[in-house]
Amino acid sequence: MAEFCVFCGEELKRFGKDTLECGGVTQPVCKACWKQYIDTPQLERCRELLSTGRAVEPEKVRAFFEEMERETAKRQEKMAAMQCCGQPMTYLGVSEFQLGRQSWLLGDLPNLLAGAKGFAVFQCEHCGQVKFMNPDFLK
Repeated sequence: MAEFCVFCGEELKRFGKDTLECGGVTQPVCKACWKQYIDTPQLERCRELLSTGRAVEPEKVRAFFEEMERETAKRQEKMAAMQCCGQPMTYLGVSEFQLGRQSWLLGDLPNLLAGAKGFAVFQCEHCGQVKFMNPDFLK
């Protein structure tokens, strides 16, 4: 029985076939679609897959997609809660900050042993104020 690419619908040949993970389900794809979607985030990949109507186990993919959308909405709500001057702050990403300090006797060794701590960084575009937040809170 012939297999078809779930994205473009092209019939898959023996050596022109690959797979992509979408919502926890392995989907058969052609090489061209594999190249196009391999670096696409899961949420966008699932959205595109569901729009084609050719998904393998579409109910699992849809459930995954809806759960990811809910989580994304929650994360955006948390990020919007970071306000300054009455407007939302801009998310700048996660930055790592060195823990520890230099000592007179051991030099930088305490710094190296202490490691680093990551913080989510937000900046107000109006006044320039910067705030730090635990990145685990955003997940």
